[in-house]
Amino acid sequence: MTRIEQMPPKDDRVTLKMDRALWRRIEDLIKGHPEWGIVSVSDFVRRAVDSEIRARKEDERNRVIDLCFAPESEGKRRKGQ
Repeated sequence: MTRIEQMPPKDDRVTLKMDRALWRRIEDLIKGHPEWGIVSVSDFVRRAVDSEIRARKEDERNRVIDLCFAPESEGKRRKGQ
C-alpha cells in the first residue's frame, strides 16, 4: 500500500510595502501596548484593514437617503427660487 502525503496548504498571502517610518511607528505602538495582544506589524495592519472594512460597511448600512415627496412641479419651483 502506498502512503499519500498531503501537501501543506499553499500560502496565499501577498507582500505589502509601506514606508519604513510608518513601520517603525506601528512597531513602537505595539511594543508600548502589549495589552492589545498584537504580536507583529502584519497583525496590526490586518486588524486595521479589517476594522476599516467593517466601519465602511456599517456606514453603508446606516446611510440616510433624502427623499422628496413633493410633486415634481413643486420641486422644480423650489430649486428655481
